Amino acid sequence: MILVLSDVHLGYERCNKQAFSNFLDKYDSGDIDHMVFLGDLFDFWRRNNAEIITENNDVIDKLLKLNAKEINYIVGNHDYYMYKLSERYGDNIPFIISKNLRLEDGGNKFYFTQGYEFEALYMEPVTLEMYEEFSEKMCFSKDIIGDLAGHIWSLIQGNDLKEKLEKNPRSRLESTEELKKIYKFAISKGKGFLMGMKSDETLVFGHTHGPFINKEKTVVNSGSWVNELLSNEYQNSYVEISNGNLELKFFKF
Repeated sequence: MILVLSDVHLGYERCNKQAFSNFLDKYDSGDIDHMVFLGDLFDFWRRNNAEIITENNDVIDKLLKLNAKEINYIVGNHDYYMYKLSERYGDNIPFIISKNLRLEDGGNKFYFTQGYEFEALYMEPVTLEMYEEFSEKMCFSKDIIGDLAGHIWSLIQGNDLKEKLEKNPRSRLESTEELKKIYKFAISKGKGFLMGMKSDETLVFGHTHGPFINKEKTVVNSGSWVNELLSNEYQNSYVEISNGNLELKFFKF
């Protein structure tokens, strides 16, 4: 079995830390072949990195002791520095850290990525490399620059997002022009040309905080573990892959 979740944002004041901690307790099992974290497990954009690690020592201890056969950590924009740490310390990092991941289960192929690439693709003339460099620098932002990051994200989403979500809390990906673009690109047949995906791979991503699975079950977004504009009913989501079958679930505690 493969379990996938993203965008916990430990260190962010709206992080559902207790729910995530309970999730780790429930799924601390050797029956899990792959535990996949799709980025932004930590929110290094908003807080001092060392402070976040110190304050979340109890959760990190559970992460380090997980009995899953393999733990894959795919970096996001808010924790991009984890990729640099893996380059520096190599095998001393307790997770397999990468920018994307390919796995097979039950004869089906899956492609895992955080999803910040979608945003970067629509920010021309900004390149993906420039976006990743920006993300790494933001991991050392602290106070003023951290606030700036929040303002930048708010501008990307649009000022009318809250009102639209209050009317339809499941529609985050359809609430602004920017998120509409990401959604349409993610479900498009030709995305592989710009993503390095193969045509027979199912896309599993995060980043937008909007959990969804398309009708064909060829694209799924793992959502988030933060208490922000989405209603409680659509928080704390994760993806379960078993015998090649893909399912979006919500953790209740």
